[in-house]
Amino acid sequence: MKNSDLLAKFNWWPSFSVGDRSAYRFATVTHYIYLFSFFAHAGFTIVFLLLEAPILAAYNVVSCVVFILAAILNQRGRYRLAFHLAALEVLLHSSLCAFLIGWETGFHYFIPGIIPFAAILPQTSRLRKTLLISLLIAGYGVVYFASDAVASFYQLAPQMVTALNYMNLVLTFGAFSFLVNYLARASTRAEERVTEASRTDYLTGVLNRRGMSESLDAARSIARRSGQPLTVIIGDLDDFKMINDNYGHNCGDHVLVAVTERLQSSIREEDLVARWGGEEFLILLPATNTAGAQKVGWKLLASIREQPFICGLHSLRMTITLGLASGTGHETAEDLIGRADRALYYGKQSGKNRLISEAPDYNAQTPK
Repeated sequence: MKNSDLLAKFNWWPSFSVGDRSAYRFATVTHYIYLFSFFAHAGFTIVFLLLEAPILAAYNVVSCVVFILAAILNQRGRYRLAFHLAALEVLLHSSLCAFLIGWETGFHYFIPGIIPFAAILPQTSRLRKTLLISLLIAGYGVVYFASDAVASFYQLAPQMVTALNYMNLVLTFGAFSFLVNYLARASTRAEERVTEASRTDYLTGVLNRRGMSESLDAARSIARRSGQPLTVIIGDLDDFKMINDNYGHNCGDHVLVAVTERLQSSIREEDLVARWGGEEFLILLPATNTAGAQKVGWKLLASIREQPFICGLHSLRMTITLGLASGTGHETAEDLIGRADRALYYGKQSGKNRLISEAPDYNAQTPK
């Protein structure tokens, strides 16, 4: 295969057909390592031509082809085969350089440089990883003792030997640094995803109870400092159990998702919706007094009852009951939500499909 054909098949930016997350991370980081190695060997080709070392120059051309092949295999999901091919190239290249221009040039640094990658090779048993690492270490030892026993084929000036040594040291630690940085960032992103998942309702994608509790605490702090009111509205879908009983839980889930979308479309960008539990929702309205929240509440009621919900062949009419409570941030979140919850209960007992702004004497108006 010609180099031009290889380059035509090579995507310079990572795009992989691997599904496992650890495999994707490995394929991503090695993609850049292969790309980096391709340019490094292209540079070495020029260096060895200038040093009149045609054998090494020719081998580095082969190395460029190898890393293009590794990158293509990587992108096609053959990341393990790609890595083994790259590891073999590193071992052979380091050995050849050690024999031809001497151990002191530092090309042997690349052998231990690939060991961390072997240690994290995805979907590979511990035994195989241990075997691969052992082979690399053994190869490193063989190259060390064998190269020490023979004279260098090409005799380089001491200054050039030192320059190559430092250059290879920088390249090796550069690859190490890239790996560590990438894995650290991947770990941070994974922690962020776990945190976000713990605050998000799996079905609707809005905040769950924990996420809303955290947001409500933050809103209360702002309200206390600014002196502006805040309002919470608790909504509970009326007779939702009948949807699950008559049409199945899949239909019920579909309705919950659609209800969430309608609620979100009826509030401002700074307002928040959470699935509080089951068919119950909590809406947080920062910097909103009771009068303003009532207007929002009427919009919420209309968004649910005015248009039917389509579930398969069924057209379902739904309503929601809302309980509203406003505060200044000085009371606890539990007290504020408790007042809204009592208003919601009063609304349910009063006939449903309505907005109640804090039943003034809840105990007196609760039906026996």
